[in-house]
Amino acid sequence: MKRITVISLFLMLCTYAANAANVTVNCNLPGQNGKINNALKFLNPAGPNTITVIGTCKENVVIQSFDRLTLVAKSGAVITDASGGQQWADILINDSRRISIQGFTISGGNVGVSCNDYSLCRFSGNTITGTTQRGVDINASNATFWGDFIQNNAGLGIYAQGSNISGASNLTIRNNAGGVFVQWSTVVGDGWNVSNNTQDGIQVGMSYFQLVASSVYANGYNGINVGDLSSINFAEDTVTGNGYDGVYIGNTTIASFNGGSFTGNGYVWGAPDIGCGGQYAIAEGIAGIYGTTDCPVQQSAKTQVRVK
Repeated sequence: MKRITVISLFLMLCTYAANAANVTVNCNLPGQNGKINNALKFLNPAGPNTITVIGTCKENVVIQSFDRLTLVAKSGAVITDASGGQQWADILINDSRRISIQGFTISGGNVGVSCNDYSLCRFSGNTITGTTQRGVDINASNATFWGDFIQNNAGLGIYAQGSNISGASNLTIRNNAGGVFVQWSTVVGDGWNVSNNTQDGIQVGMSYFQLVASSVYANGYNGINVGDLSSINFAEDTVTGNGYDGVYIGNTTIASFNGGSFTGNGYVWGAPDIGCGGQYAIAEGIAGIYGTTDCPVQQSAKTQVRVK
């Protein structure tokens, strides 16, 4: 009888472990039953695990050292800061791989989502809004985006440092204090809409940036500010209606233009659509771009321009 009891208990535990890989959290329930953090405690961090979330979750979710974890919002689930700004982010991801955040509204707090410490964070269909600082932080990590909206944040929409953002498609970044700032990073994006941010739409520092079939418009400062020691490639992009330069090319920086439209910028102080500054700013392909520029075609002592 004892042997049968032990075997039965073992089978029950195995069944529980298998079911625990796919769990549902209803944040409208009271107490710990309605907490994502509580569900995470019972999952094997090695994964794969999927948590389907219902309702409004007022908590600061911490994902530490997980792999193959997917959080899926059902019927417009919300994650919102519960700390009064004491915690760094609504969702904090550290030292984790293949973390997928799908379909949430993430609001309030200092930062919507912070992806750190060599993590891989995949975002799709989320709206990240109403933070006091930044929508998304990416630090020494990799990230992808698909169809996300990052909007109405008091600071930057996206801040990335020492990171890689690839597979970033159909991304909307609007109505933030600043759009995107990347430093020491690599970014490849297509189908972006970067608009109506109070300061620069995109700011690039010591990084590689590629933008394809995207629109950058109606930002208060530069549409795209490519700072020192950087490289950027444009392919069929539209940059228009920005307050200062449409594209500003900084010191020892290369910008390559492959089609697209760069017109109607500089309404604040008559800045050009494509501006060159500092030493050795290099603009390639501007002969085919219809807009104004202060980048001289002839090489001078301070500025080089190569025209295809």
